[in-house]
Amino acid sequence: MRIEEIWWKNLTNPSGFAKKIICSVLEGRSSAVIYENDIPWKEDFIQNILFEVERESPSMKTNIHRISGYVEPDEYIMQKYCNREERSLYWGPRDHSKAKFLSKSSKSTLKKSNVVIDLTNAENRDEWTGFVEEYTSYFSDEEEHGVFLLLMKDTEFSGTDNIRCFNYSRYIHDFDVFMLCMTILSSQNCSIQRKKYISEIAVSLAEDNVVVAGELAEYKGSLPVNVSRIAEKVFRENGLSCDDIAVKIKNALWEAQVKILFPIIEQFRSRFIETNYDKLRKYKLDSYKASNVFELEVGQLYHLCYSQGILKKELGFLEKVRNARNSLAHLEFVPNSDVDILMSKCLSYPNE
Repeated sequence: MRIEEIWWKNLTNPSGFAKKIICSVLEGRSSAVIYENDIPWKEDFIQNILFEVERESPSMKTNIHRISGYVEPDEYIMQKYCNREERSLYWGPRDHSKAKFLSKSSKSTLKKSNVVIDLTNAENRDEWTGFVEEYTSYFSDEEEHGVFLLLMKDTEFSGTDNIRCFNYSRYIHDFDVFMLCMTILSSQNCSIQRKKYISEIAVSLAEDNVVVAGELAEYKGSLPVNVSRIAEKVFRENGLSCDDIAVKIKNALWEAQVKILFPIIEQFRSRFIETNYDKLRKYKLDSYKASNVFELEVGQLYHLCYSQGILKKELGFLEKVRNARNSLAHLEFVPNSDVDILMSKCLSYPNE
């Protein structure tokens, strides 16, 4: 399954967002979709909506219009939905507005149309919402009329009496992007913690770009191993700058490890103490400022075992765990080769 299909059809919030818009159109309500940066796979989003609308309401014709610059909405819709003969019947604003004329016209195809207007690059979005608001106001809920779906970027429009507003950022969150990556990785033959780790790297690197996160996650187990090469490739393919990519990679690896590896290390610390409690409890802990052995940090456990000459077989791995925890505490990421070992042994301890 393609990434865009997973996003718009399989994930709860994105698919729910699309379904609410579909329902609004089928109910005969004009709507506006508001977004800040961009809608991921926007063309698929539009086509999915129109497919469902056409399937449920085959009597209504659907059209997509992409507006750039300044275009007068009333004149544009007149040209698209009225033939020359019908347009000649309009006598001008002294009679009534073009929006009202369209609402009364018996030959205009607008009343039988679902009209998608992509206003991403339009300069006069307020005029478009004003036109749709006026046109729709001339009909009761039961009357047949044209239904508009407006797509608008970087606007504070919040809806009107006759235009429902669907704000993308209120429906979609970072967790949805994480779930996209986890779904992509679902067939990967590795632990759930490893899948979470790869997903966190992808989400952090992509920041708020869903498309980039999905494409990074598609590299699956190769992403942590070849993160620099893969990130640069995906960034370039999506027209993103690679100028500060080394810093982004460092931050992404550290953030992913703090979220996934750090808790695993803490779980290991607890199990290590429980497993070796009888040997550890014999020693004084005054120098560690701990009232009992369960309060010892990983570094302190290593120092105690090393200085007392106990649990010698554990010292090598305990040192690796200590070094990893110290790195994370000082904003440094752990090398990928060590991450694999740490995850595997920490999770399986003491039966590795």
